[in-house]
Amino acid sequence: MSLDLDTALKAITNAVAEINAGLADDKQISSGADDVLFGADSALDSVGLVNVVMAAEQHIGDESGEDIVLASEAAMSRKRSPYRSIRALAEFAVETAKDGAAE
Repeated sequence: MSLDLDTALKAITNAVAEINAGLADDKQISSGADDVLFGADSALDSVGLVNVVMAAEQHIGDESGEDIVLASEAAMSRKRSPYRSIRALAEFAVETAKDGAAE
């Protein structure tokens, strides 16, 4: 099964909900697809981002069967961070899954 954008968005949104379940109300991560995930105006610090990315990888695997890595040198070196929003991370996940399928 290949990863599509809708599946990636759902999986990452579910990952954020999972993380939010353990956070205080004032520390909640915004779950809007285009809201800031990491960066200015974000509730996440770098450790929180790692937790979200790991949960997202797990949820994507559960939803699609795709085994992808979202934390990589390629992701970190991009001009526009794939961690800036849930949508950007979902688009990066789809791209990563396609690149992995091409190998």
